[in-house]
Amino acid sequence: MFASTLIEELAKRQGHTVTVNTFNYGGTGVLAIVQADYITIVESTGYGLYETENIPVESIQSAFFPA
Repeated sequence: MFASTLIEELAKRQGHTVTVNTFNYGGTGVLAIVQADYITIVESTGYGLYETENIPVESIQSAFFPA
């Protein structure tokens, strides 16, 4: 139940900056892809340099959308 609610809320905010925390990962980036079992975040460190992180939905402990 929680996972489906989380996925629906994240899908509404696709393309926005998000901070995601898991047990072994914490990072901020643009929410690029929202799927049923994972999300993809693009972390940018400057012009043209970026890294993508695929995060399983069941491992997300918190998600924050800065204003």
